[in-house]
Amino acid sequence: MGLHKEKNQMGFFEALIRALIYICFIALAFFLCLWVLGELGMQLPGTVITILKVIFVLVCILILARLFAPFVTGFQFFPGPKP
Repeated sequence: MGLHKEKNQMGFFEALIRALIYICFIALAFFLCLWVLGELGMQLPGTVITILKVIFVLVCILILARLFAPFVTGFQFFPGPKP
C-alpha cells in the first residue's frame, strides 16, 4: 500500500537534483546578464551587483525551502507527493 510509488511521484533525491539544476540555471542567467551588460559598456556599480546577488541568494533559499518544507507553503513548487 504505502511501499509502492506511483509513476508520477518524484522522490526526494530527484526533487533535490531538480532544485539544484534550477539554481544553476538561475545563476547562469544572472551572470550572463551581468556579462552582457558589461560587454555593452553598461558597468553596474558594485552596490547594485551586491544587491542583485542578495536577491539571487534569497531566491535560492526560497527554492530550497519549498523543497524541504512543502507543508509550510501552500504552493507545491515540485510535483510529487505531499507529506
